[in-house]
Amino acid sequence: MQSVHGKEWDCKSTEREGFMEKLKKASEADQDYELKEVPLDKRRSFTNLAIVWTGYVFLITSMVAGGGLAAGLTFREIIITTILGNVFLGVLAILVSVIACKTGLTFALLTRHSFGVKGSRIASLFVPLVNLGWYTIQSATYGHLIAQILHLGSIGEIICMMISALVMGTFALAGMNAISILGYVAIPAVTFLSIATAVKAVTVAGGFSAVLEYIPANPSTIAEGATIVIGTWVFGTVACIADIMRYAKNTKEAVAASLTGLVGGNTLLVLCGAITAIAMGESDLTTVLLSMGLVIPSVILLTTNIFTTNAANLYSMSLNLANAFSMGRKKMLLVILAVSAALMVFKPYQIGFLFTFLDLLGYIVPPLAGIIFSDYYLVKKGVYKKVSDITLTAWNIPAWLTWAASLAIVYTLPMGQPSVTGIIAAVVIYTILMKVWPQKAEEGTGGAYEKI
Repeated sequence: MQSVHGKEWDCKSTEREGFMEKLKKASEADQDYELKEVPLDKRRSFTNLAIVWTGYVFLITSMVAGGGLAAGLTFREIIITTILGNVFLGVLAILVSVIACKTGLTFALLTRHSFGVKGSRIASLFVPLVNLGWYTIQSATYGHLIAQILHLGSIGEIICMMISALVMGTFALAGMNAISILGYVAIPAVTFLSIATAVKAVTVAGGFSAVLEYIPANPSTIAEGATIVIGTWVFGTVACIADIMRYAKNTKEAVAASLTGLVGGNTLLVLCGAITAIAMGESDLTTVLLSMGLVIPSVILLTTNIFTTNAANLYSMSLNLANAFSMGRKKMLLVILAVSAALMVFKPYQIGFLFTFLDLLGYIVPPLAGIIFSDYYLVKKGVYKKVSDITLTAWNIPAWLTWAASLAIVYTLPMGQPSVTGIIAAVVIYTILMKVWPQKAEEGTGGAYEKI
């Protein structure tokens, strides 16, 4: 009997050693820690993280969202909506940043704890699909502007947008260092130009009183506006921020860096976009900038902020694909860029496409955050063992049942804010299921992550 047990133990030991050797080899060229935890001695400074995250949030899309809000809300209502939306996003960012900092894991690797190893590969595929949408929209917006400046026709515009998508991908290939450098260049430029655009628009309109007295032709509700504000960055604060804040030295710096981008950056751009749209009577920011004769500033504005965000989007996309397909992230980038370029024929910069996309995100993504929050803070009591394909279950069915049930609740419940409803529903359902489900996600015997 002992020999049988001994043989079984030897097999498991050999299997574990084989896996660890495979992981070691896969990580030798891994300079961005896509398949393992970021070591404590490789963590980055608060300034570096704040620059990268703020550069990610500083995006023309937030200004476009602000212009969209102006179609149905007064300026005072837009202020309230922006505050409410960013407070909610800030809470999400804090919760995710703390988990990422303490574990040093990408979003994709975090989902292994709640969805299981194989389940994580499917869940993490959702991230690049959404990021592909963002990447394509932003690349199209930039290409659209350049095409207008050069007076290119419809075919020329599509070619310009395709080139835009391909060129922006080069920064993601270089990883966090290149994205950090972009942030240092982009943030001062975006801050100055977004404020300058709003001031110029107010001057053209005859004063700020025109903004304060503005009444939309088709009024909407603050709840609907908050959904749009939340939709602009709900996915980033659930998934992409983890890929950045895993580099934080401690949780205080992770929290401070995450709030710097959202409370400061996103609020500024949404309000500047709203002011510009109200004063000029146009929500297409590209058209507004060009109609004001701000050709060079508009090129600088779009170049700096879109390049930083798109580089971070593609970076996060590649990390999730590395988890899904167990291969290096750079090998996936060429395919991603080719797909994005092909999508340009649909002209995704158009605002109707954008708001359909944001509204969809506001429903689908939040329940995923609720599952991760419940798993880490409630089910596992704030302690994750180190990731290993051998020590974690392959599939955790309660996570998938929770996601489906939460989406059903969000779509059928006639009241409440969809994003808030989705997260609360997921937290409650997942916590209950993990207590009663017979086969739970099992943690191995490896050491827990250090407290930081």
